[in-house]
Amino acid sequence: MKTQQVELLPTLTKEAVEGVTGYQLCGYLIALEGWRRGLELKWYRDESSLCKLHRMFSSTHGKFYSLSNGEKLHYFYRSRGDIVANKSVTICLDKEKTKSFLEQSSVPVPAGKTLETDEDIIEYANKIGYPVIIKPLKGSMGKGVYTNINNENELAAILKELRASYSYREYIVEKHYDGREYRVYVVGDKVIGATNRIPANVIGDGINTIEKLIELKNTERKKNPYLATKPIEVDYEVNAMLQRMGYTLDRIPEKDEQVFLREKSNLSTGGDPIEATDELTEEVKQIAVNALKALPSLPHAGLDIIVNPEDNRKGVVLEINGTAEIGFHLFPLVGKAKDVPGAIIDYYFPETKGNDKSYFYFDYPCMLEPLKKYAVDEIKVIQTPSNDMYAKKYTVTGKVNRTGYLSFIKRQALKSDFFGYAKKINKNTVEIYLISKEKEGLDIFKKTVEKGNKKSSVEKIEEQDLIYTNEPRKTGFQIITKTNRL
Repeated sequence: MKTQQVELLPTLTKEAVEGVTGYQLCGYLIALEGWRRGLELKWYRDESSLCKLHRMFSSTHGKFYSLSNGEKLHYFYRSRGDIVANKSVTICLDKEKTKSFLEQSSVPVPAGKTLETDEDIIEYANKIGYPVIIKPLKGSMGKGVYTNINNENELAAILKELRASYSYREYIVEKHYDGREYRVYVVGDKVIGATNRIPANVIGDGINTIEKLIELKNTERKKNPYLATKPIEVDYEVNAMLQRMGYTLDRIPEKDEQVFLREKSNLSTGGDPIEATDELTEEVKQIAVNALKALPSLPHAGLDIIVNPEDNRKGVVLEINGTAEIGFHLFPLVGKAKDVPGAIIDYYFPETKGNDKSYFYFDYPCMLEPLKKYAVDEIKVIQTPSNDMYAKKYTVTGKVNRTGYLSFIKRQALKSDFFGYAKKINKNTVEIYLISKEKEGLDIFKKTVEKGNKKSSVEKIEEQDLIYTNEPRKTGFQIITKTNRL
């Protein structure tokens, strides 16, 4: 497979989001941005009695949190803050209502109708002409969505599959529009990021079958923090798409041949996120901004737009998501990451713009454990560490492995409020890396390193004062084995 060119934010490496997946990634990215600017961050097991945000899931731990500057406090659920009206979120979940609000504000939308019976759906599709799109009235994540349906027989087969697989009663039938589809994220009056979502596909190498190419691509997707939990799965839609082209999973595509596996471009079903903000014209960006203004109190959200291939100044808005995923804007498959979390924090806490931002990050998955186990109702994250820190490295030789020495060093480092790690180098050597805001404390800690615990015996210590560099580092103190990473 070809290596794709990606440029991540310098403060947001893959290590900073390791172990954070799914909907939790959205909340973590915004919470981390606020915390790094010095805001007080709290995570909650459930909604606070002071704030009720519309939500789609019963479990909120890891998704519900607050940020405060000491004078004002804002609550967030995933990517959505408390300035977003619950009413607008409810409207967004009903595609017909959303469409009505957009039409009233003269925002261009596709021609379509909500219907219930198969007979009415087929009759309406025949009336407006093929190709058409069908999608559930109250659905999400691309479930039950089929696009570019070319004739009545295809539609009838799809309806049979939908009735067997889902419990949705009402479906929207719309005219299919050709053109590039974008997921656009708007904050206030500005488009912050736009992603061209390409339907699930594989590129032939002249050697492997389509089935093997899917497996290889899924392996690559696992390396992307956002796409890791969104593989391409072979299902009815994929098989139908291949059958339409006269292909099977055993076919070996020619070198560089692109084989599309789905019509719909949802990333959750294997689509590719390609950063494309600069592709949008100012006219299309204004359509996106106007779409959010059409709904009450919706200052930031994601929306889907198809741009007219013959006139890139025109487009139609397909839907709006008031609690949109933002991970792919930070971790695209191709292109430069867009700082959506930064724009959201700018909106809620404009006084933090330009603040000296910390490069540290915290162990989010570990922090959530007490919330998951119902041990506590809320957790306050430690105060944001300053970038003005000192660093020191000790290389210790002696009887220091399999003696509890590393655990001893960790306990003592945490007592001293040091960050860093203790790492096994070989049978007789360990490396201790310490970060602190007080240089004197690091020097004094040498006595602890030298003394060790009861079972250890230190023979030699080499110490090195280091210049602390502003690069993303985890708070706390880790013991690193050969299988662990910093």
